[in-house]
Amino acid sequence: MTQRPDPVWIYHITDLANLPGILAAGGLQSDKAMGAKVHSEIGYSHIKVRRLTEIRIPCCANAFVGEFVPFYYCPRSPMLFTINKGNTGRPKGCQSTIVHLVSRTKVGMSLGRPWAISDGNAGAFHTTFMAAPEALDTLDWAAIETSQWSGKVHQKHSEFLVKDFFPWEGFDGIGCLNGHAEAELKKLLRGAQHVPQIAVRPDWYY
Repeated sequence: MTQRPDPVWIYHITDLANLPGILAAGGLQSDKAMGAKVHSEIGYSHIKVRRLTEIRIPCCANAFVGEFVPFYYCPRSPMLFTINKGNTGRPKGCQSTIVHLVSRTKVGMSLGRPWAISDGNAGAFHTTFMAAPEALDTLDWAAIETSQWSGKVHQKHSEFLVKDFFPWEGFDGIGCLNGHAEAELKKLLRGAQHVPQIAVRPDWYY
């Protein structure tokens, strides 16, 4: 069994257009906390509704998944693949405006907020949730880290979830596809009190 990495990095994907709102809020808000605020959606709307109204996390006072800020344990996720294919309603090839916000599980666990680890896609009804650090050792790290994830989509989609809010200062870095996105990031972050390290990482994309 593949051992978990140390540290355990976590990745949240969002559109560049959402950066001003994230900075104004001081960090990432859960879908529940966002409410009706205008932002650029990149995922499936029906799964977002399911996470907000149907799937609960028993180890976190039975709160809904949509009350948590979600992270993957890898870049180049299956979700980014399907978004870039145009399956969620965005145009094909849209990944050039999507960035990876990077932090660590250690940061999320230290915020004093409820958090959880899922053993697969937190938008699926058969997923198990855990709120103990040692649960990281039970994840399918071979599936999470592979670039050939056919038949392992659920496991590769394992998530780290933080209740309500994740502060901007908690991000170590931002990965983007190309120099154009890098220039746009630098422009958007000009004057910000905290500027994570920006890296052009085409290997994180399709």
